[in-house]
Amino acid sequence: MIITPKPNDPEVQILAKELEKKGISVEYFVPAETIVDIDTFWERFDHLDPRGALVRGFGAAATQKIFFRLDVLSAIEEFGITLINSRESLEIASDKFLTSIFLKNHKIPTPRTIICEDAVKALDNFDILGGDVILKPLYGSKGIGITRLNDKAFAENVIYTLGELNEIFYLQEFVNHYNRDIRVLVLGDEAVAGMYRIADNWKTNIYAGAKMEKIKLTKELKRLAVKAAQVVKTEIAGVDIIESEKGLQVIEVNSIPGFTALQKVVNTNLAEKIIDFFLKKISK
Repeated sequence: MIITPKPNDPEVQILAKELEKKGISVEYFVPAETIVDIDTFWERFDHLDPRGALVRGFGAAATQKIFFRLDVLSAIEEFGITLINSRESLEIASDKFLTSIFLKNHKIPTPRTIICEDAVKALDNFDILGGDVILKPLYGSKGIGITRLNDKAFAENVIYTLGELNEIFYLQEFVNHYNRDIRVLVLGDEAVAGMYRIADNWKTNIYAGAKMEKIKLTKELKRLAVKAAQVVKTEIAGVDIIESEKGLQVIEVNSIPGFTALQKVVNTNLAEKIIDFFLKKISK
């Protein structure tokens, strides 16, 4: 079973075809379509063999829906279905605040970050972080909603506007990374592949126009990526790392990593690697 908000997503379909190549029939579990009858919900999964599900997103934006869909994943695990990634890892990695806390607590280098609710305090923290920060939504991916604030007047305008919308302020010091970062795909205790993402500005997400370039992963990069993924309790992970004047720093750990962009610069069949890893884990 593949848990996904979009069964027709190209990457979901690539993964499904890899399963089908192995003679495994695939069904999709769409969180938004879930109806939970607590007397019969378990029957929905009783036929699965092996008893596992590959999670490719749960597609929630509103707070109550996020919690409900995480609850659904917990319920699935309660019925003995192994999720890759687990509900716990999705909660940590999907929340930038928790990711930062876990990384820092395990002494993984990451930019200084301050999170708060109050707009006035957020503006104070803008100054504390040097007047040049990256403002990120607590939940989100693909670089959507990320803004650089390096002008006090502009920062006031953005922060007070978001304050009126009851937003949380996740402020991270801007670290000069020479308009590129590194994405590493981690499967368990192995850093499988990586790439540079190079842009003509500070925003190095592929969806924001960054280009892929080959990279040879060093032992240090592999070690850091695997440790970051494990700290966030994520077995299939996309770890984003920057090269700064202070050395390597981990920016994010993605628990539902895309792989088609990375596939363009590596020879390994990444979808096959992901599925082989998934089947090995759930067969245990």
